Amino acid sequence: NIYQQNATYKKPFAFKVAETYPLPPYSTVKGLLHKIMNAKEFIPLAISIQGSFENICFNLQSMYSYKSRKGPSVTSVPSYVHMLYNVNLIIHVCAQPNIIDAIIKGIKDSEEYFSLGRREDLAVIEDFKQVDLKEIIIGRGKADPYEIKLPIYIPKKQLPPGLSGINYRLNWKYTIQNELRVWERIDTVYVESGNIIDSGTILLDEEGDLVFLMKGEENDIC
Repeated sequence: NIYQQNATYKKPFAFKVAETYPLPPYSTVKGLLHKIMNAKEFIPLAISIQGSFENICFNLQSMYSYKSRKGPSVTSVPSYVHMLYNVNLIIHVCAQPNIIDAIIKGIKDSEEYFSLGRREDLAVIEDFKQVDLKEIIIGRGKADPYEIKLPIYIPKKQLPPGLSGINYRLNWKYTIQNELRVWERIDTVYVESGNIIDSGTILLDEEGDLVFLMKGEENDIC
């Protein structure tokens, strides 16, 4: 469980106005987890992200443009930044047991603050624990329909029948090609709270929170 007083999860290619995603994308959360573990290489992780925010605020920042055609010059223009206020997140992580142990140890032993989004977007880890997941079959005489408690990212391939939301193509992991980062992206649907899942199979943790784990091809444990 993570709390942030303010946060901006900036969308790529948002230049004139720094727009934010409603929840941190997978790559941002994975970056935090790698930071917690002090990882020096890519670690396979499966992640589920859900949460809420109280409001969207607007801030101003200076954007600098550098030109060198006729000699170096710098121009500055004001730009709006979208900021989420009072953010509460629930992050589920599935990985090999030694990786989970490293995350827990990293949280307990850290000597510096955590951030999620921008460097200045402080992240307070309010609680963490290991949980068991239970597979629930909705409909067909099994479990009752499930009402989504918090807005959540659902990988498009896992979207239950009848659900809809805002489509995003979120960064997952990158490779270096010609000295540039080339991102693998995941087609994802942001589904608001209050939506009803009335058929299909879902995962719930011990608190009754919904879990939709996104995993890359490199992760075969979850």
